[in-house]
Amino acid sequence: MRVLAALLAAGCGLAGAQEKQAQFAHGAAITVDGAESHYRFLLPATAYMGVARRDLADVRVFNGVGEAVPYAFVPVRPKPPAPKLQPATLFPLYGEEAKGLDALDVRVERTRRGTVVHASSAPGTPAAGRKLLGYLVDVGEEKPALQALTLEWSSRQAVTGFAHVEASEDLKRWTSLASGAPVLVLEHGGARLEQKRVELGGARARYLRLSFTSVPQDFRLKQAGLELRAEKSQPERDWLAIAGTPDAKRPGDYAFDTGGHFPIDRLRFALPQVNTVTQARIFVRERAEDPWRPVASAVLYRLRRDSRDIVNPDVEVHGEPVRYWLLRVDQRGGGLGAGEARLEFGWVPHEVVFAARGAPPFSLAYGLKVAKPGAMALATVLPGYKPDEPITVKTAAVSVQAPLVRERASLWRDPGSFARAAIESGEAKKWALWAALVAGVLVLGWMAFGLLRQLGKAGDNPDAR
Repeated sequence: MRVLAALLAAGCGLAGAQEKQAQFAHGAAITVDGAESHYRFLLPATAYMGVARRDLADVRVFNGVGEAVPYAFVPVRPKPPAPKLQPATLFPLYGEEAKGLDALDVRVERTRRGTVVHASSAPGTPAAGRKLLGYLVDVGEEKPALQALTLEWSSRQAVTGFAHVEASEDLKRWTSLASGAPVLVLEHGGARLEQKRVELGGARARYLRLSFTSVPQDFRLKQAGLELRAEKSQPERDWLAIAGTPDAKRPGDYAFDTGGHFPIDRLRFALPQVNTVTQARIFVRERAEDPWRPVASAVLYRLRRDSRDIVNPDVEVHGEPVRYWLLRVDQRGGGLGAGEARLEFGWVPHEVVFAARGAPPFSLAYGLKVAKPGAMALATVLPGYKPDEPITVKTAAVSVQAPLVRERASLWRDPGSFARAAIESGEAKKWALWAALVAGVLVLGWMAFGLLRQLGKAGDNPDAR
């Protein structure tokens, strides 16, 4: 009863009191430069391994005398980049209509005065029989990713036709990028409908070849523009590389334990052998006893071309802070082959802004299961904050320290301290359930024992029958 009362009293006291720095299992020193009102820092990887709450509710910032100071998490809002437009120089291609563009021998000559394109038909073709078959576009040696092709043309008639776009590196072998893409300009009842854009899906090529079908005879391209795929403005990520543990019972399964609650949103695969191509699925779970949940699938490859490796792009995942990951590789074709399967887990670390109230040194603390959420809104901690403007706050340095080691309290010598430690660790709830179960069993046993005694007395007394 003494221990139970201590547990209850400590629980009530802890629920009503503010957390103390010594209650947190882990900490890190925060070094500030100067005497600014606010500072910012990124959560280190060790914080995600040591937090007791997946939502980071147990993160705190303390000043030099152990007082908690106001802090907030900075929302991550990468700005989408604007697409880049590049004008394209059109070179008309004339040839024999019956034989088409494939019968043309096209050569590009670059001089000091500019680029000259030579397109010749089969020998003996009269000049009068040559017609405009299409256009050549010299993209350039850099070969940027092409999102779309924008077109401007002239025609006295309404245009409803189709565009065909092909790509080549050497002007001899051509690959189709867009076949039968609609192009049109229609006017009716004062309304105008236009389609002058052909999607190219991010393809890269040295040259483009354009042709059109079902367009009026007087259709002529006036100009074309290349819309370059804008590279996504990606925030800086931290990465953690882990070797997978093969599953002896299921070939092709590799388990990964990140050891913490990282908000992982990118996966990078390090395949052990070159010229590997395989299909894979990715699963996650929070606890070792939970069932696996699928989160992504991808084609993994590592190919050797022109003395360099070409690998599959990073795989995007949800960013949910789960600990355990599973890579399931299709075993057709040999799976990953021999060697170690490695995964690199990437995440955008949370940024913290805190008010430097009180005297330094400041410190970061985490690792308390019963902690209540302590972060405030950024606009509260940083008055005048606007989401569309950069934060002009000085950066602080975080140096990781060893976990705070505390002597385990004794149950019999100091039940109050023992109860507080149990509540802080989150074990009190489990013990309370076991205590209730044991108490229930004891009560039932006592009732059964009393009933047996009464039955025994009734059997010894014949008058009671």
